[in-house]
Amino acid sequence: AVAYKYPPEKKYATVTDIVVQVGRTGVLTPKAVLTPVRLAGTTVTNATLHNQDFITEKDIRIGDTVLVQKAGEIIPEILSVDLTKRPEGTKPYTLPEVCPVCGAPVVRDEDGAALRCTGAECPAPPQRNITHLNVHGVPAVVAQLVENGLIANVADLYDLHAQDVAQLDHMGTKSAENLIRAIEKSKANDLSKLIYGLGIRQVGEKAAAVLARHFGTLNALTAAPTEELTEIPDVGEITAKCIVDYLNQPQAKDLIARLKAAGVNMDSTVQKVDDRFAGMTFVLTGTLTRFDRKTAENEIVLRGGKASGSVSKKTTYVVAGEAAGSKLTKAQQLGVPVLTEDEFAELLK
Repeated sequence: AVAYKYPPEKKYATVTDIVVQVGRTGVLTPKAVLTPVRLAGTTVTNATLHNQDFITEKDIRIGDTVLVQKAGEIIPEILSVDLTKRPEGTKPYTLPEVCPVCGAPVVRDEDGAALRCTGAECPAPPQRNITHLNVHGVPAVVAQLVENGLIANVADLYDLHAQDVAQLDHMGTKSAENLIRAIEKSKANDLSKLIYGLGIRQVGEKAAAVLARHFGTLNALTAAPTEELTEIPDVGEITAKCIVDYLNQPQAKDLIARLKAAGVNMDSTVQKVDDRFAGMTFVLTGTLTRFDRKTAENEIVLRGGKASGSVSKKTTYVVAGEAAGSKLTKAQQLGVPVLTEDEFAELLK
């Protein structure tokens, strides 16, 4: 069999405008609006510009004549600028310093080229944050709730009424009432769920749980300076800065005030057992029969320890269940003590 691949078709078009869209994760994505050009069987009127680095590297400006092709015969992309046709008076394009949707400051990712909105109440990226609250039934309809203008951020969930939700596709009166009850029930969730649901950059589910246990209340977390945050295991300088920057935003303060007024729990409901595992790191491997993985990790943390996903010389114990694999082998090579599940259970007593 022989496959013939032909060079992609390339044509010139004029950049009439550059617009910025805000995705559901808050990333600002610039897009070039082009004079219509026929490429690979379709008419192309837009091309992605990826990020500021891409725009700067190719020096793409509004009014420029650019060479366009379809990457993989699907995605329109700009290859180069014809500088001989550049109009006088054009200026280099720079992405905005504030979000075009909500006006909050934007920040550049520490480890990449993306610019991201920092707005806690920005209506552009609410779906991810709302889903993080893990309210039963909400993830299935969150897109509809946003698209129908019923919610724009986490706090809006607690203003919903059953009659509004019942009008959504595939949602009757009974389903709507169940959803509202689940939302009401979520007010009593642990503080870690709330911190995770706020959508703070660099703060995942595990970090949210660590922060909730360490500070005990959202007020205490909000008052913590960067220096105090960096003293917490698993919280580095970048994460600490993201937390402080987020919680000091006017939008974040307003959002938290609304959540508090709605009766959402702002305190940790998890009580630490003791500190017997302080300074220790455990790695779980294989199939556990007495605990599920998440429960075992939680038991470690409640006793002041840390649950890790990889084995190193700093690992204190590896807990090996049935069919343990490469992690057990590495522990044996490094001389890390290995516990059976029964031995681990004894340590918990």
